[in-house]
Amino acid sequence: MVVDIKVRRVPGYTVASMMRIGPYRRDMLRAEFNQLVNWAKKRKIRTGKWILYFLDEPGGSRPMNKLRSEACLQIKGKARAEGTIRVKRLPAQKVASVTFDPDEVSPGLVYSGIYGWLRFAGYKDTGPSRELYVETLGQMHVHGRRQKFRSR
Repeated sequence: MVVDIKVRRVPGYTVASMMRIGPYRRDMLRAEFNQLVNWAKKRKIRTGKWILYFLDEPGGSRPMNKLRSEACLQIKGKARAEGTIRVKRLPAQKVASVTFDPDEVSPGLVYSGIYGWLRFAGYKDTGPSRELYVETLGQMHVHGRRQKFRSR
């Protein structure tokens, strides 16, 4: 399988989100995504993309057990924050993007590759990364592992 990294502009999304604090795990945020889907169904809110938003990265300044990430469910229509569910806007921006199937290619290999590619191409991180899931939590679009970036 070929894994191509591309620079492209992605749209902004209005999302309902739930925060998680803890170490990175491959199946993380499944419970939060399920809660978001059920919340939207109860309120008859149309939904779209599933986005995993990393506020902190492993190896950064926060300890592994304090890493912050969010399950974000695209919402179409009006909604209000409620309890642990927040409503916010993820901005449109330029990203490094790669699409891959984690059953065919190791996510760790893709993440390492995209970080190396960004450094080699002269880009620097400027904000949180996000993963955009296609259909289910299987195939994913990884937006740079750093969603905003700028050239040196």
